Amino acid sequence: MSAHEDGDHYGLLDDLEYGTALWFRWGGTDAELVVLPDCPVAGPGPDREGCCLFADHAEQHTWGDTVEEISCTS
Repeated sequence: MSAHEDGDHYGLLDDLEYGTALWFRWGGTDAELVVLPDCPVAGPGPDREGCCLFADHAEQHTWGDTVEEISCTS
């Protein structure tokens, strides 16, 4: 995710069923495991790769932070 200092932080643990993933969420002194739906937005360009984050995430989609192409599965 984009660099930020406030609010919750997330770490991807595992893909689950199609369209969902298991995330570790922490902020302050609280931490928990959460199942979140995948972000449904497809990227620009001919490959239209999907965003690697969860639905309704803050800030940019994963392709917005980098100039070079990075696969979600690598």
